[in-house]
Amino acid sequence: MFNHKKGFCMWVVIVVLTLLMAGCSSANGDAANSKGNMSAQTGSPAAGSAAGDMISSDSEAAEEPAADGNSTEPTSGGGFASGTAAGAEGFNQKIIYTATLSMQVDELASAATSLRNAIHQSGGYILQFQDTRHEGEVGASYTIKVPAAGFMSFIDRIEQIKHRDFERNIGGKDVSEEYVDLESRLKAKQLVETRLLAMMERAVRADDLLKFSQQLSEVQEEIERIKGRIRYLDNNVSFSTVELRLYQTDQALKNTSLKNPHLGGRMSDALTASSKVVWEAFNLVLVVLAGAVPVAAVLAVIVIPVIWLSRRKNKGKALKRVESDDEEQPPIL
Repeated sequence: MFNHKKGFCMWVVIVVLTLLMAGCSSANGDAANSKGNMSAQTGSPAAGSAAGDMISSDSEAAEEPAADGNSTEPTSGGGFASGTAAGAEGFNQKIIYTATLSMQVDELASAATSLRNAIHQSGGYILQFQDTRHEGEVGASYTIKVPAAGFMSFIDRIEQIKHRDFERNIGGKDVSEEYVDLESRLKAKQLVETRLLAMMERAVRADDLLKFSQQLSEVQEEIERIKGRIRYLDNNVSFSTVELRLYQTDQALKNTSLKNPHLGGRMSDALTASSKVVWEAFNLVLVVLAGAVPVAAVLAVIVIPVIWLSRRKNKGKALKRVESDDEEQPPIL
């Protein structure tokens, strides 16, 4: 009995040891395989180049924030920086930037030349121009389109023009939501267009063909309208709008305009002078009347009783004269 139990225990121990040895050998094999794969990947030229590219790209990505953080590029009012448009493109945003500028300069011609140079350097163009001239002031108004990537650098170039006073108002309009909505509507309309074309090809009856043709015309018209709006947004997102007013004020210009007024100015001056004379005469009459009222009241108080008494006295004399005439007449036989 004892020998039987001893043999059974020995058999159990052998089985356990065998299982443990098999587990250890499989673990060692897996570790060897993993090491071999790692060594193979490390030794592969393609893997090495890929790893180097990843490391270099990671290092460049890590350096970019530091470069942006330490950048000495000047920023402009309102928190707008030169890289605003580029950052917006990274988030697939559609932003339309606009600026309204007003600048007083000493010499308008020189400032206009500097402005044209700045527009040329920024890759923009003049969309609209208007010349203005008033008494003592000569100016020019510009509507300028510049690439959105160089929007703030163009504002900085304008600010470098020699000036006395400079005012600016910069803003942006986010049209990303509208742009996404237009793209979704365009895809849906194009899908409807495809289905209508397929149905027109399978149509047999003339009424069905006419109905599909009308629907297709409406859908295609809507597609062209959506495409036009998308092109408009793309153009305004790609090119920012700058409204600029340059003006020069000079006392010499004002004196010249006063010495040599134009026909309209002379007519206006004559009308103003005559109106002033009439108004002054009317005011004089009112003043005289206002001053004569107290005197007229006093005279009325004195003169009216005198006139009344004199008339009454004259009437009494007339009555006495009539009575005396009646007494002097002889009696009638």
